[in-house]
Amino acid sequence: MSDMNDALALCWAAAQGDLHEMQRLVASGVHLEAADYDRRTGLHLAASEGQLAVVKFLVAKKVNVNPKDRWGGTPLADAKRHNHKNVIAFLESHGGSV
Repeated sequence: MSDMNDALALCWAAAQGDLHEMQRLVASGVHLEAADYDRRTGLHLAASEGQLAVVKFLVAKKVNVNPKDRWGGTPLADAKRHNHKNVIAFLESHGGSV
């Protein structure tokens, strides 16, 4: 897979909450901080979709909790925009910022 395909596969799995696929991608060497064409990471997509299990998985793997997409948005900002309270609380307790 190319880097962009890796990023897209990671972002798709994160948005869907597919933890099994996330683990498979990690095992195949995909970098967990890979970003799509808008510089959105798996953490952005998981937070935006309220996928708490994926957010916890990524944070446990020590990804940057405050990556910025091309508009300057963070995963916490995405979680707040969509009112995912459990994701907001988790990210805030792990250093997430807007």
